[in-house]
Amino acid sequence: MSSKNLEKILKKAQANDFIAISELMTGIETGLLSRKDVSSHILKHASNSIKIGITGPPGAGKSSIMNQLIPKIREKNLSVGIIAIDPSSPITGGSFLGDRVRIKNSVDDDKVFVRSMGSRAELGGVTDLAEDFSDILAFSGKDIIFVETVGVGQSEYSVSEITDLTTLVFVPESGDEIQLLKAGILELADIFVVNKSDRKDANLLVRSINNIISATKKDIKKIPIFKTSCKSGDGIEDFAMAIIEYHKSIQQNDHIKSRQLSRFTRRMKNIIEKDVIREFWSKDRIKFVENLNEEDIKFKSPYDIVDKVKK
Repeated sequence: MSSKNLEKILKKAQANDFIAISELMTGIETGLLSRKDVSSHILKHASNSIKIGITGPPGAGKSSIMNQLIPKIREKNLSVGIIAIDPSSPITGGSFLGDRVRIKNSVDDDKVFVRSMGSRAELGGVTDLAEDFSDILAFSGKDIIFVETVGVGQSEYSVSEITDLTTLVFVPESGDEIQLLKAGILELADIFVVNKSDRKDANLLVRSINNIISATKKDIKKIPIFKTSCKSGDGIEDFAMAIIEYHKSIQQNDHIKSRQLSRFTRRMKNIIEKDVIREFWSKDRIKFVENLNEEDIKFKSPYDIVDKVKK
């Protein structure tokens, strides 16, 4: 695409043209647009957007919560962007992309943009494109940007790496205390939500979360825990108001500023690593590896083969 055409799309996207926003996202996803070119244009513009990661076990009601958060946030005249990441098939690479179906309160609202995407089977459940997409949403003027990820587990650190705040959503009666301990991302959480709080043992789960926070020596007072019920609507407004307050204070919040700096440096490292790998894998080296047979690797160390590849 010519730089002139790119500038036209960028101008429309900045004015919140949904078609142009989608064009930018699809362009970098398919490789028709250079991620570097798009990023260089959009990050020149200051943004007060706040990026919030939403993660938790399947069935915890993450999409349902966001569906109810949208009207509360919109009441304050704030715009919303949502990147909903669904699991990709390890075989076909396809994904169901069902979050757009579940998030219904975005229909016919030009201040709410929802984009579903597959995780592409990445270990953390968050494709690196999600970061580019969130930048595009910030560029288009979205005040609050949610990144919803698939599942929760030891590998789900990546959501905290691409957002300003991380929200963990859990439900009672599902063994979530053990999951919390196993996950390893507890220490990265900024907000906890106990959803389906009308269920039995909701208070027990809240106590368990507090106990685990205490064990990690984190300041309990600084980590809010919201009890929500999408069925009754309880707790949704409190959660929405907290998010709005975070948005208001983003420029003065040292924790968020620290996260943004860490995110920028990590992103630089990732770009360098990918560039180095791309440069390393010349056609001759790829051909050498593809032509290896059983005899070539018999009684050989992979380290020795790598030395040959490097030559």
